Amino acid sequence: MEHEPTPFLMQAALAAPLAPAPGGDEGPAGEIQLFPAGRFAALDGRPATLEGLSLSHWRLDAGDAAALVAEWRSRATPLVVDYEHQTQLAAHNGQPAPAAGWLTSLRWEEGRGLFASVDWTERARAHIRAGEYRYISPVFCFDPQSGAVLRLVCAALTNHPALDGMAAARATLSPREESPMKQMLAALGLPETADEAAALAALNGLQRERDDAVARAEAAPDPRRFVAMSTFSAVQQEAAQLREELEKLRAEARAAALKDDIEAALKDGRLTAATKAWAEELARTSPEALKAYLAAQPPVQALTRTQTGGTPPADGTDAAGLTDEERHICASLGLTPEEFAQAREEN
Repeated sequence: MEHEPTPFLMQAALAAPLAPAPGGDEGPAGEIQLFPAGRFAALDGRPATLEGLSLSHWRLDAGDAAALVAEWRSRATPLVVDYEHQTQLAAHNGQPAPAAGWLTSLRWEEGRGLFASVDWTERARAHIRAGEYRYISPVFCFDPQSGAVLRLVCAALTNHPALDGMAAARATLSPREESPMKQMLAALGLPETADEAAALAALNGLQRERDDAVARAEAAPDPRRFVAMSTFSAVQQEAAQLREELEKLRAEARAAALKDDIEAALKDGRLTAATKAWAEELARTSPEALKAYLAAQPPVQALTRTQTGGTPPADGTDAAGLTDEERHICASLGLTPEEFAQAREEN
């Protein structure tokens, strides 16, 4: 007889940085490793140290992974990647649980484990590139008898790894980030691989051409070196148009970078629907002013707790008033039941 899967919050993390790393065979960009292949356990001894369980390891093989991926594909709602497992803790601490990204695909690689592609938010990309977050921690349900991983609940960015030896992951550019740069490079006749420094160098070249044309026009007329006014005017107009286009693309990039901040502020009450257009325009013209405004505004409503789909406890609560799921959370966060209950009461 199969046992019902037991939900468990595992602080299992990648042992490699999330930021892009040069060289190496680390899989497609934007992909993270959620689980290793075969039997695995946390560095702190889990699952062997969990109360009421006799497991020494968790397990994920090709058969387990096929069932897990099939279960994931049956859902219409994508799975979230949050910050520090706040999705599970929001009901107790009353804090918002914003998304860092969304899982867009899962794949099994024999001998290595389960991998996922993530569509990161702009804010999460900024955290990863700045080195403020480096690790991934999955939340999953498992069979209490065999230890087989049965269902992926969500994942989190964290700086407290529990698994070692995982593959490096990458944070890719979003379409909003790629599009303005690609348009600018195309206008300058540069390849897509060129960076902003190359684009500025091309603009400076156009400026030098304009200056040379002005200098030649101001010099004494010489039929052998004379530059027609039509050529001078064309170069001058082209340089002005390219500079205007570059500034427009930069403004669009600034506005795109604050899109998630505006959406988060609309959800938690720092902005209203009536002020959304104002905030979007301010993001284009003065992004620092918008950041300062949002930082100074207190939220007027907390985000609700996301359902993880865990199995309800079958034996009620203990002396500290905790359910089975809360006791597992205590074990994963290193809290005693009394400390957890006290924190819950205080919040």
